[in-house]
Amino acid sequence: MSDEKIKKVLRPDGRQGGGALRPLAAEVSCLKRADGSSKFTSGTTQILAAVYGPAAPRATSRERMNGALISVVFKFGTKPATMIADNTSNAHPGYGANERELERFIGDSLMACIATDQYPRTVIEIVIQVIRADGSLVGTALNAATLALLDAGIQMNSLPIGTTCLVPTNGNVATEIRFDPTAEEESSEDFSVIVLSTDSVRDGVIASMTFGSFQLDSFLGCMERSKRAGKAIMTFMRIVMEQKSTREAKTLWSS
Repeated sequence: MSDEKIKKVLRPDGRQGGGALRPLAAEVSCLKRADGSSKFTSGTTQILAAVYGPAAPRATSRERMNGALISVVFKFGTKPATMIADNTSNAHPGYGANERELERFIGDSLMACIATDQYPRTVIEIVIQVIRADGSLVGTALNAATLALLDAGIQMNSLPIGTTCLVPTNGNVATEIRFDPTAEEESSEDFSVIVLSTDSVRDGVIASMTFGSFQLDSFLGCMERSKRAGKAIMTFMRIVMEQKSTREAKTLWSS
């Protein structure tokens, strides 16, 4: 489908076009006891992430001689009634995946980008708390974790960027791919969900999580367009961290 036609699509929250992202907002260093933290908002979806470590593991069995162990804890928080009743549909914020499965997806994405060899025999723990879920939950959670790691000063080889796409279930190539969907869009049976974790340096896909059926062409189209969305999100993260550095510099010189 041409970009000209995609721009004519009016989405439930007023956005024009399948490629339009919701407004982003973020706050870093929002938790005092964490080594790094972020509150990441995409539209009305809001995620809180905290980083603890690198620190010595409580059990020696968790030590890795050649690098840090990455531990992810995912918490949905208070689960809405619809989520408890049906955890196998698109209406479920995690698309039917349980907390352990989401931890594995996010952990694998982070592990591929953190310079773990710089922190041998340590554990880096990332705790992710859902504050409000209104679509694109998993991708937003990954971005919150990435920003919290940057806030903690963890050395990274690249940044894992999360993007969420809706693709037509019936394989209709004339139907647009929608990025950063709301919960209302995700609940449609006409679409399937693809969550991609892309590498900011190697420009490829680190991991993917899918729910529903779709054509290969839809997946490939999602991969290609997610690069542009990822660059926009990465630029936003850079601005957030630059603003933090500016604030800290002003505080240092004023003291």
